[in-house]
Amino acid sequence: MPQTQPSLDILKQFAALEKKASKQVLKAKAVIEKKIAKEVASVHKKYAKELKEVESLLSRFGLSSKGPKAPKAAKSSPADKRTRRRLSKISDEEIKTQLSKILSGGKKVSSAVIFKEVGLARPRFSAFLKANGGFLHIEGNKRSTTYSLKG
Repeated sequence: MPQTQPSLDILKQFAALEKKASKQVLKAKAVIEKKIAKEVASVHKKYAKELKEVESLLSRFGLSSKGPKAPKAAKSSPADKRTRRRLSKISDEEIKTQLSKILSGGKKVSSAVIFKEVGLARPRFSAFLKANGGFLHIEGNKRSTTYSLKG
């Protein structure tokens, strides 16, 4: 038991030294930040007269130091943005006739082909499937799903 007592003393001494060291480092940082602030203030003071002259010239021209009062430009040019593809709203009957053409002769087709040929978005196709459950035969799952006409 007598050996554990000295090691605890060493740990306490180490913790105390670590605390002192961190305080000294923080003080040194504060001193450096004060020096920087003084230098920044002296630079501002050095150029204040010139800056004031430039400001007066700008105000004479009806401008401010922030720049001319122009209408705000868009954040990105129209060429940078993709145009939104709008699909026409198709009724269930129109979808049925187009699917009948595509799937005639017992063809099995993926959803990607259906979207492209009929001009549908996935949510619209899902809504069609829910509303017309008995129209298509569905095989597979996820990416391997194929659709064919029931019959």
